[in-house]
Amino acid sequence: MFARLAVNTRNRTNDRGAVVAEFALVLPFLVIIMLGTITAGIALNDDLQLNHSTRDAARYGATIPSDQTFASGGDWATNVREVVLSRFGNGLASGDVCVALVTGVSPVAVSTAHTTAGGTAACFDDSAAGISDTRVQVTASVPAEIETGLYTVSLSLTAEAVTMHESNA
Repeated sequence: MFARLAVNTRNRTNDRGAVVAEFALVLPFLVIIMLGTITAGIALNDDLQLNHSTRDAARYGATIPSDQTFASGGDWATNVREVVLSRFGNGLASGDVCVALVTGVSPVAVSTAHTTAGGTAACFDDSAAGISDTRVQVTASVPAEIETGLYTVSLSLTAEAVTMHESNA
């Protein structure tokens, strides 16, 4: 009535070597995926921090008068640029940040003291918006890398921010 099933009574200790071999084959792929994920996360964090820093500096530049005298001795553009540098932290040089107080549909800086782009140049062309009011432009760029151990992808993270200056109110 009851049939007895054959049970494999063979010792399973011989499988231990196969598990180690399979793990040795899979481990490099796991390390590559882990390294790529970690470095991509660091690059994403840098991108978020760069966007936050440029927006924060644009809001700061919008609130201070364009003829403000600073105790540090710098001009308007230099002090707004320092906000980006201090908010981002290490890895961002002052040459990687552009700040300008611009006016007109085709943006032109209010004066040479109100831009770090040189002369009366704007940081970027925002004429597509059709805004002629005075506004603050901030742009920053920083290099980043995603590494997996086999290859490296170099990226250039860039953030732009525009805020209307309070002199328009």
